[in-house]
Amino acid sequence: MSAPQNNVKTNFNSPFGKTKAMFNMNSMRVLMLVTTAMLMIIAFVLTMYGSIAYWQFQSYALFFNRAGMGGYLTPSALGMLLGLSLLAVAAFGFLGSFKKSTCMVNSYAFILVLLFLVEIVALCLAITFDVSTVWTHFSIPFGRLHEPNVQDAVDTLQMTLRCCGDAGYRDYEGIELPGDMATTIVPPSYNSDHNITVPASCCSIPGSTVCGNYNIQDYGCKYALSYMMHRNITVITVLAITLVSIHILATIFALILARCIRKMKSEKSVMEWQITEQIIRARQDEEMNRSVEANDVANNHHHMA
Repeated sequence: MSAPQNNVKTNFNSPFGKTKAMFNMNSMRVLMLVTTAMLMIIAFVLTMYGSIAYWQFQSYALFFNRAGMGGYLTPSALGMLLGLSLLAVAAFGFLGSFKKSTCMVNSYAFILVLLFLVEIVALCLAITFDVSTVWTHFSIPFGRLHEPNVQDAVDTLQMTLRCCGDAGYRDYEGIELPGDMATTIVPPSYNSDHNITVPASCCSIPGSTVCGNYNIQDYGCKYALSYMMHRNITVITVLAITLVSIHILATIFALILARCIRKMKSEKSVMEWQITEQIIRARQDEEMNRSVEANDVANNHHHMA
């Protein structure tokens, strides 16, 4: 009677972690968690850089013809939104992996596929974006320099980007600057035979009343903005390509993990059913043995009588 019980107890306590299905699931789980963590890091960097680029261009919105520029902010805005979405989805993937939920892991993979399409769109926009549109739709509103907010915006633009005018400081030639605006004088040079009054923000020496050829920021703001936009788009493109590569791996590992979880749960259910069947059989054998013993005792009493 005790032998079947010991046999059942041994089978029931057999560790599922030693099965092949459990080993495969744990391996894929580690791979998915690693790729998901990498996905979160790239998504966080993309979110931060995209938001910086977005608000950077927002601060220069006064100088752009929005209708003409159309979607010039789309790559940075899409990068920011995509990064935030991936952070939320990656957290969902982590939770599904820890819970060993087939439904959650499959949902994670499905959402990754949808976001993958958005990444491709953002990548195409970043690659095909034409920086030369800055030249067509950017201009300093010289006719509104009497407005204090325009003066502040122009000074901020020129001091931040170390530039002057649209294409250079000579854009201010013939422009009458308002008396309440800080100005400096550029003396005659090889490309001008008379003084040119420009905003003080055009001079690399703050507060200077006369700004020589070596101190004037003879670099147009169109050049500066074009360079900055090209640099930002290049970084976003590199991040997007890296993100797409890791995204593909994370999706593949999530789908394989879901399959491994299903297989592991099926194998575990079969083993539990077999153990339950062994317990039932052991109890039946025990009851049969008791019946046989009871009959033997009854027969012995009958013979003795």
